[in-house]
Order: sequence, then C-alpha cells, then structure tokens
Amino acid sequence: MTLTQLRFIIAIADSNLNITQAAAKVHATQPGLSKQLKLLEDELGFQLFTRRARSVEAITPAGEKVLKHARIIVAEAANIRAVAANLRRDVDGELLIATTHTQARYVLPRPLAALKQRFPQVALHVAPGGDAETVARHERARLISPSSAARARRRRPI
Repeated sequence: MTLTQLRFIIAIADSNLNITQAAAKVHATQPGLSKQLKLLEDELGFQLFTRRARSVEAITPAGEKVLKHARIIVAEAANIRAVAANLRRDVDGELLIATTHTQARYVLPRPLAALKQRFPQVALHVAPGGDAETVARHERARLISPSSAARARRRRPI
C-alpha cells in the first residue's frame, strides 16, 4: 500500500466515481490509476468500489472505511511535509482560506496583500461561499485531521 494508491482512491471518491476525472486530478493516466486501484484491492483482499461494465458504480462499505482512514493518512503525510518545511524554515507553500463572500470582498484583501508581500512564495487561495457552505467546509476540514486543527489554533498568527 502506498500514499499514491491512497491519493488515487480519494480522487476517485471526490470525482463522483469518475476514473477519468480522478486521473486528471492526480496527474495520472486512467489506465495507471485503474492498475494501482486493482493492486491495492488485491493487497487488501476485497473491492473498494463496485463496478459495472467499464465504470465504477459505488463505494463498498469496506471501501468507505478504508477511504476514511486514507483521508487521515494523506492529511497527516501533508502535515509531516509542513513540519519538515517549517524546520527547514521554508516559506513557500499553499494557503487555502474558506470564507464568506463578504469577508473575502471587504475584510481579507488588505491582510492577504500584506501576507503576499511578506511571503511571496506562498500561494494564496480564497474560496468564498455562503455561510452554510463555509461552515460545512470547515467541518469537513476538521473531520479530515482533528489534530491539525488543534495545532492550527495554537499557532501564532503570521
């Protein structure tokens, strides 16, 4: 089992079970993604997805359990990379801010401009949405990695 295989099954689930879209999302070929999925299923001894003809139809109950753990593992691997970058004092990376339209338009432009000026290598992404959508994004992020959310609350602001 590899991190790449785990990223692939997450991509399949997040692409509404569309293998072609999942392959594009992870910069792989559709046959390569399918092969890695088959290798992972062979290693585990059960199918993660049900198939019909040449398409993926649904996530199996066992696949749901594996997918839940895969999301945590991939998120923690990203946390390890971030820790390593911090220890090397790298100041590049990516920051995604999920916020409301109002905050994105009126509150964030100045602080983000200052952040970009101080850390030009950091890619900034703002994902504005409605209140309910923004809350849902934050809840999904907490579900992926509760330990990283706790660490984020302890960090000093930039």
